Amino acid sequence: MTSADPQRREIPIRTREDLWTFTERQIPLWDILDFFPTDSVGSRSANDTPRPYEVKPITIETDLGFEFDTDIQYGAWRFRPRSPRAPSMGKWCRERGLEVGDRVVFEKLGERRFRVSLEKGEPEGPGGP
Repeated sequence: MTSADPQRREIPIRTREDLWTFTERQIPLWDILDFFPTDSVGSRSANDTPRPYEVKPITIETDLGFEFDTDIQYGAWRFRPRSPRAPSMGKWCRERGLEVGDRVVFEKLGERRFRVSLEKGEPEGPGGP
């Protein structure tokens, strides 16, 4: 989802399926890929053909007080997975208390520095959305 502010992008959690994907698999970045530097997209795995450019990591600050360096996995279009205990997007998704109706917000702080935070939405009503 595109925000009117060019330094900010939002990804809504619309359904229980979205919520499961975000907390179990991670946030898909497909709709906001243009927000991140093109050279932050790396290979899908170590066995894949290297990208035709030098892959440079980006730094993500979180509203939970930790930050991490990462790249975006080609084809999966998500931040590179890390160990469940290591600072990562997966850790943020699991610990942040995401709910249907919330929005995950990315803000651009610098050329290679971003912040992720959560904006709470309307609570899910009876029967779900």
